[in-house]
Amino acid sequence: MAVEQKTMLVDELQVGMYVAKLDRPWIETPFPLQGFYIKELGDIDQLRRYCRDVTIDIARSRVQADPVRHDLSAPVRRQGVEAPSIASAAVATKLRRPTYQTTISMPQEVMASRELHKQFADSVLDIYHRLAKGQSFDVDATREVASKVVDSVIRNPDAMVWLSRVRDKDSYSYHHAFRCAIWGTVLGRHLGISRPALENLAFGLTMMDVGKARLPDGLLNKNGLLSSTERAELRNHVGYSLEILAGMPGVPSQVMQMVAEHHERYDGSGYPNKLIGKAISPLGKMAGLVDTYDAMTSERPYARALTSVEAVSKLYDLRNTEFQSQLVEEFIQAIGVYPTGTLVHMSNHEVGVVIAQNPERRLRPKLLVLLDGDKRAVAKPRYVDMLTTTHDSAGEPLRIITSLLSGSFGVDPAKVQLAA
Repeated sequence: MAVEQKTMLVDELQVGMYVAKLDRPWIETPFPLQGFYIKELGDIDQLRRYCRDVTIDIARSRVQADPVRHDLSAPVRRQGVEAPSIASAAVATKLRRPTYQTTISMPQEVMASRELHKQFADSVLDIYHRLAKGQSFDVDATREVASKVVDSVIRNPDAMVWLSRVRDKDSYSYHHAFRCAIWGTVLGRHLGISRPALENLAFGLTMMDVGKARLPDGLLNKNGLLSSTERAELRNHVGYSLEILAGMPGVPSQVMQMVAEHHERYDGSGYPNKLIGKAISPLGKMAGLVDTYDAMTSERPYARALTSVEAVSKLYDLRNTEFQSQLVEEFIQAIGVYPTGTLVHMSNHEVGVVIAQNPERRLRPKLLVLLDGDKRAVAKPRYVDMLTTTHDSAGEPLRIITSLLSGSFGVDPAKVQLAA
C-alpha cells in the first residue's frame, strides 16, 4: 500500500499532523528526525523559520489533512489534541531532547581538561603496550579516567572534540580508541542517555579494539587490500577483545555486549554474528557508528582521510543499510556537519577553524578566522559567529564552501591557541 502524502504550506499546518519531508535538506535544520509530529503551535512557528512548505504523512497524522490559516499575531500556546495511542507516546518519548546543559565555555573547558585529555590518551596507549606484552592492566583506573572524560563532555561537548583533533599517524589504533570514546560520549550526551550508560559507553569504546593487540603488526599496518585469510584474522579481534575483558574483574555486561556488537550492522552485513536491526543493542549501534566515522576521517595505511563533509555524506548514504537512519541523523546533529576543530574554506576565500557548534543551525558554527582571502596568516585571528554574521565585509552572503583536511594551506588546528 502506497504511503499517502500531501504537500502543504507551513502556514496551513495544524497540531497533530505528521511531517514526513521538508523543502530543504534535513541536516540544514534543527529537526531531529526525518519525520515528527507537530505537538504544539510553537512547532509550526519553528518550521516557519526554515521552510515554506512541507510534506505530511496523511496516514500517520492524528487529524484530518485539511489546511488551516493561523493568526500569526496571536500568542503561541499549547493546542489540545486527542490522547495519543501507546505507539504515539513511544514516538514522543524517542523525540525527547537531552537534559544535559553546557555549564562552561569551550575555551575554559579546553584549558581545564587539556591534562585530562593527555592522561586519557596515555592510559589507552599504556593498555595496548601492556597487552602486546601479555600483561594485564588496571580496569578501575581506566574506568576512572573515562568517567572524568564523561564529566568534561557533559560540561561542554565541544572541548574534548577540540582536543581530540591531534592525530598521531604512528599510533592509529590507540588514538582511534580514545577518539571514539569522545565521539560516542558526545552522541550519548546529545541523546540524553543516563550517566551510568554514558560511562559504560566511554569505557566500552576505549576497550572495543583491545583484541587487536594480539594481531600481527603487519596485518594492522598493511598497505592495500587484505586477502580473505587476513580479513578473517582481522575479524578475530572481536573475540580476542572479549577474551581479554572476560579475564578482567568488574567489566559490566553492557560493555561486553557493546564490544561484541560494534562491528554488527543494521542490515545484517556485519560480523561476527550478522545481527539485524533491533537485535543490536543501542550502545552497540552507537559504537559501530562512531567507530566508522572516526576511521573515515583518519589517515590509515590503506586509505586516505575523508573531510568531515565527505564522511557525513558517506554516513548519510548508509542510512537504513549499515546504520539506523535515526541514529545517523542524531549523530550529525550532535557533532555538526563541521565538527569542532575542523578547518573550513569560506565563501570570501578566508580559512577558519570551527571552535563551537550552533545546534539550531549546524551549517553555521562559530569560527576562528586564521587566513585572509589571499591565504596569508592574519595578524590577529578573529572570532566569527556565523549565526549572527550572515554577510562578509563586502556585503556578500557568508557561508562555508567546504571543510578541509588538517594541514591544508599549511594550517595545523592542533597548534591553534584559544583565548579563555
